[in-house]
Amino acid sequence: MANTLSYPKAAAKKDDLILGTSMPLPNTNEDPRTVNFSISQINGLANSPDIATAVFTVTDAQIKTLGTVPVEILPGVSGYSYQILGVATIASGSGGPGDSYNWTGDGVFYGQGFASTQHRVEIPNINLPSGGIGVGEAYIATPTAGTWRVDGGVNLSTTSGANPTTLPGQNPNATWTINITYRLIKAS
Repeated sequence: MANTLSYPKAAAKKDDLILGTSMPLPNTNEDPRTVNFSISQINGLANSPDIATAVFTVTDAQIKTLGTVPVEILPGVSGYSYQILGVATIASGSGGPGDSYNWTGDGVFYGQGFASTQHRVEIPNINLPSGGIGVGEAYIATPTAGTWRVDGGVNLSTTSGANPTTLPGQNPNATWTINITYRLIKAS
């Protein structure tokens, strides 16, 4: 390896990458990983060190059973609670023209359940994946204040506990990208 002083100097841009080690969440069995961090991620940590954003892709198979098999978005961390600060979603579909899921309940991110007194994010039916052709509009969801559970994860399901249905002859197919910004709060 060459002497680092021999490398050219450059002005840092927000999308430039820096090599580093990602440490696992507290009380998990994961090992540290070597990863790239962007300058904008590092800058965000400098301004808000306890806030993180994670990106998840929910598959079509997961969407089809979302009401009966919740999807874990963030795992529970022993001794901590999640404070959801915001969620942004966008769906893309590869079904045929007119193909569409029929949602019987709203999609909800939740830590403990769907009680109206719990901290959660609700997403209206119109902003859930349709499964038709193309990319849907992005949706920015605002968290609802309420109680939360220590050690609980953040899951995605439907308020009614029902899976989306389809009309005869339709074959919707979608993926759903979830961006969730959160803070882990240590229980006292």
